[in-house]
Amino acid sequence: MHSIRSRLNLIFLAIVTLFLAISGVISYWQTQQELENNMRHSAIALQKRLQTVLPGILWNFDSTQLGLVVEAEMQSADLSMLLVYNNEEQVDGRINVRGNMATVNGNTPTANAQTFPIYYPANEKSKPMGKVYYVFSRDKISARLNQMIISKIIEVVLLDLLLFMALSHSLLLVVIRPLDQLRESLIHASDAKDFDLNNINLPQHRKGEFADVAAAVHSITRRLCDDLESRKAAELAMRLTRDLTESAFKQLNETKNNLVQAEKMASLGGLVAGVAHEVNTPVGVILTSASVLSEETILFKNNLDAGAIKKSEVMRYSEMAIESSRLILANAERAAQLIQSFKQVAVDQTSEARRSFELGEYIDEVIMSLKPTLKRTFVTIETNCPEKIDLDGYPGAISQIITNFLTNALAHAFAEGQEGLISLSATRSDASVTLRFEDNGGGIPPEHLKKVFDPFFTTKRGSGGSGLGLNVVYNLVTQTLGGSLIVNSELGKGTCFIACFPLIAPQAKESKSS
Repeated sequence: MHSIRSRLNLIFLAIVTLFLAISGVISYWQTQQELENNMRHSAIALQKRLQTVLPGILWNFDSTQLGLVVEAEMQSADLSMLLVYNNEEQVDGRINVRGNMATVNGNTPTANAQTFPIYYPANEKSKPMGKVYYVFSRDKISARLNQMIISKIIEVVLLDLLLFMALSHSLLLVVIRPLDQLRESLIHASDAKDFDLNNINLPQHRKGEFADVAAAVHSITRRLCDDLESRKAAELAMRLTRDLTESAFKQLNETKNNLVQAEKMASLGGLVAGVAHEVNTPVGVILTSASVLSEETILFKNNLDAGAIKKSEVMRYSEMAIESSRLILANAERAAQLIQSFKQVAVDQTSEARRSFELGEYIDEVIMSLKPTLKRTFVTIETNCPEKIDLDGYPGAISQIITNFLTNALAHAFAEGQEGLISLSATRSDASVTLRFEDNGGGIPPEHLKKVFDPFFTTKRGSGGSGLGLNVVYNLVTQTLGGSLIVNSELGKGTCFIACFPLIAPQAKESKSS
C-alpha cells in the first residue's frame, strides 16, 4: 500500500522538478541574453567615447592624456584589455589580470580581441589614423550564470523536499489511511472461516470517494452473497437433475441395448422362418421320391418273389429308382447347403467370435441364407467380389451388416411389387477393404440424409420400423470393425452405402482390458 504513496510522490516530484528545470533553463537563457546585450552596449559605448576623445590626443601625441583616458576606461570590471595604436605603432595599453592593472607595450592582440578604427574628425573618409583593440572579460557573465544555476538547484531541492513532505502527509491522511482501513477490513473478511456480510466493517463514516467505494463494496458483496446462495440452490437442483438424467440415460441405454438385441433376434427369426420355408421344398421332394421308391421297391419284390416279373418291369423299376435317387440326392444336397449356410450365419450372428474367413465366400453364404426373403419380392441381388479377400475379424458383424442393409433396402427403397436391383461389391486396397451396397430405389430425402445413422430414426414408425437397423450397422462398422461408413443418395436414383474397414479388425474392448 505504501508503494502507491511512493509512486505518487515520485510522479509529483518528477513533474515539479521538470517544471522547475524548464523554468530554470528559460531563466538561464534570458539572463545570458541580457548579459550579452549589456556587454554589446558597453562595447558600443566604449567605441563612441574613444572615437570622440582619441583623435585629438593621437593628433597631438599627448601620451599623458592618453594614459589617463586608457586608465579611466580600464576601471570597468568587464574590460580585461585595451590597446591603442597610432598608425601601426602601439602607443599605450593596459591589461587587467585578476584585478591587477598592468601596462603593456608591444603586446600582440589576442584572437578574441575586437577592434575599431580612429579617424581624424576633419578627414573621416581617408585612411584611419589609428585603431583600438579591446577584450571584454566573460568572467562576470559566467559567475552570474553559475550563481543563478546554484540558486535554481537549491530552489528545486527545497521545493521538492517541501512538496514531498506535504504530499506524503496529505496522501497519508486523504488516501493511504482510508485504503489501509479498507484493505484490513477486506482481508479480515476473506480470512474468516465462516463468511458473514456483517463482518465487513468498512470506513463508511468519512465523506468522499472512499465512503462511496466502501458502500459500493458492501453492495457488491451483498449481491455476490445473494448470487452465491442462488448458485448453491441452482447447483443443488442441477445435481438432482443430473442424477435423474443419469438414471434416465442408463435406462435408455438398457432399453436401446434390448431393442438392438431384439432387432438382431428379429432379423435372425426372419432368417429362420425363410430358411425353414426354403428347406421345406427339397425335404418334401425327398419325402415324395422316397415314398415312390419304397412303394415301387415293394411291388418289384413281390413280383420277383412270385416269379412273374418281366424285363419291361425291371427296366421301368430301374429308371424309376435312378430318377428317385437323383431327386433325393439333389434335394438332400440343396437342403444341406441351405442348412449349412444358415447354421454358419446364425452362429455368427448370435455370437461375437473372432475367426479368419474369406469375404467373397462368406458373402455368398449370407446371400444364400437370405434368398427366401428375396423370393417374396421382385428385387434382384448381384454380388461382385473379383479377388480373394482374407479377413481376420468378426464374421457375425459382416453378416449383420449385409442383412440390415438388405432388409433396410427392401423396406424403404422399393415399393411393394416394384422391380429393383441391389448390388453388393467388395474390393481390397492395401490393408483395408471397401464394401459397397447400392440400390436403384427411391433414394433418401436430403433432409433425412444426416439422420439415417441416428438411433430410433425411421420414416416408417407405424409400419414396424424401429430405427435401429442402420444405427446397428454404423456401430458395427466404426466400433467392431474399426472402419468408417458413409452414405450417398439422390432422390429417385437410389442409395449407396460405402463401408471401409481394415483386413484385421481391432481387438475387442474386453480383450484390450484383459
